[in-house]
Amino acid sequence: MAITQQRFEQIKKELDKKKEIVPATYDGVFKAIMDKCPKFRADLTSRITGIPKELILNTYQEKNTEYKIDNALEKGKVSDVLFDIDGYVINYKFNGRKWDGLIERNDAYLGKIKNDLLRKTDSYNKLPKVIQININNFYCFLSGENLLEFKSRDKYGIIESDKWGKFYINLKLIREKYKRGLTLNKLEKELLILTLKEISEIEKIAKGDEELMEVTNELKNLTYDINTIGLYDEEEERRRIENTKINTAEEKGVKIGIEQGASNEKKSIAKNLLKIGMPIKDIVKATGLSKSQITMLM
Repeated sequence: MAITQQRFEQIKKELDKKKEIVPATYDGVFKAIMDKCPKFRADLTSRITGIPKELILNTYQEKNTEYKIDNALEKGKVSDVLFDIDGYVINYKFNGRKWDGLIERNDAYLGKIKNDLLRKTDSYNKLPKVIQININNFYCFLSGENLLEFKSRDKYGIIESDKWGKFYINLKLIREKYKRGLTLNKLEKELLILTLKEISEIEKIAKGDEELMEVTNELKNLTYDINTIGLYDEEEERRRIENTKINTAEEKGVKIGIEQGASNEKKSIAKNLLKIGMPIKDIVKATGLSKSQITMLM
């Protein structure tokens, strides 16, 4: 949905007043940062995976448009960032919120990449390693670690195949560490900067660091782009609608809980009255329960 010039100027003015930028937690901004900040992309990927930074910089090939959606069931299986480096295929997914089926959706896309590679190769030994990096803007797996690596292993820890792997980033833990004033390492700073809005905070963290300054400058540029503001406006509206639904559901749940509590209390009273031998017709009058409801308690 296109944004009007008037709405663009209004949001831009609001952001200027608050001294904020559009954060990289928004899908379009994250993709743009990973596309337009090659030094940041290489350093981040190297620190997560252990792949040499120079290899990433020198052999990078973008592949975002290569794996097409085949059918309606695959409409949610799209890559945020997908690229080749020598010997590897890297798939980034930025997951802003948790929902049932999220991991299955991401696994399905990872499987699609592996299957497509199998169809194109003449030797299993030549297959590149496929790595999916899931950056989660929520607590994942109830873990106290902010970087988790998953591989296919047996119960003794023996790795089945080294041709694929998954990493999960726990952004919530990194933000909590930052809020407590604890020292962050370079990887944590690179991930944290994706979540920040206030320009002063971003500049303070990025000061004197080449990769972080690359991101800082691009975030500022993107914030004054009408397409970015349009995505921001749509996302904010989606979140408002989602929060309204959550609040409504919570209110409904409270109401149902109260009603169930009252019903249980009446049943408990009815049971006690039955124990002392009160006639059912009198219990009906005393509790408001029906005859059949009371009979079931006997």
